[in-house]
Amino acid sequence: MKKVSSNYTLEGKNTLVAGGTGLVGTNLTKSLMTIGANVLSTFFSKKPPFLKEKYKRFNFTKFEDCITATKNIECIFICAAQTYGAKVMKEDPSGSILPNLKINAGLLEASRLNDVDKIVLISSSTVYQEADYPIREDQLDLNKSPYDLYLGVGWVNRYIEQLAKLYYKEYGMKIGIIRPTNIYGPYDNFDNEKSHVLPALIKRALKKEKPYLVWGDGSTIRDFIYVKDFVNDMLDVLNEYCTCDPVNIGSGESISIRDAVKVILDVCNHNVIPQYDETRPTAIPYRMLSMKKFESLFGKKKRTTFRTGIKKTVEWYETTTLKIKK
Repeated sequence: MKKVSSNYTLEGKNTLVAGGTGLVGTNLTKSLMTIGANVLSTFFSKKPPFLKEKYKRFNFTKFEDCITATKNIECIFICAAQTYGAKVMKEDPSGSILPNLKINAGLLEASRLNDVDKIVLISSSTVYQEADYPIREDQLDLNKSPYDLYLGVGWVNRYIEQLAKLYYKEYGMKIGIIRPTNIYGPYDNFDNEKSHVLPALIKRALKKEKPYLVWGDGSTIRDFIYVKDFVNDMLDVLNEYCTCDPVNIGSGESISIRDAVKVILDVCNHNVIPQYDETRPTAIPYRMLSMKKFESLFGKKKRTTFRTGIKKTVEWYETTTLKIKK
């Protein structure tokens, strides 16, 4: 596969970040502003604490809000979604299905009606069936189900990808599809009930919890990508690869939860021996994505190391917490 190249620029373009207050949306909004895009970011329930002039409230489960938000927009990043950690997904496996279908279907149709030029759609690695190797995009087997824990969200994202392909084929819409690994960094969700594994571990390490309990046996393997690296990759896809051909995005480096815990405890200066509880719910034991396709398109990228990314995330969280307390 040949590397792609493009002279496309976002400078001066009306750009919508649908779901602009989450981990990806907030960092993306800041990056777009630095490159001169005319940014409109959206929020639903959590009002942004900064750059308020760039944000407006929309409820994308309502089609009229999808229409209003995409009017006069040239490029859109669909970051709006309801996502949860392993605990909530196990307790309520269908909870995010209906809202995510409404959000994505509504924004795609509104983008068609309002002649949006380019769209980047964030899918998910949960679309893949179980695999004990770094899985390629073309190895997705729709005859095999996603991993049991991700059955609902996996099938929803499979459907949304197919829906995007319909708009690409029938209407010629330029759509980029991204399948990310686990993203982390500043502006992540540190809510006790909704946070993913890294924010939960960081928050508890900073509280100096003893005992320091970790769900599972620590052998789970993941690829964690720092959010600013991910945002840069999103911009590459928008600029150069809106062909409705899914692309994996990750750091390309595997790490076990046990090793991740060691880094977090060290960075947070929490001197404790973690205890692993194998009776508690955990995510899939192994998930790595092949980066060969991405690298063939965009070249091999320099990535933020896991330790550096955790350090920056902890620094952000401590600073933000102190500001809120004041």
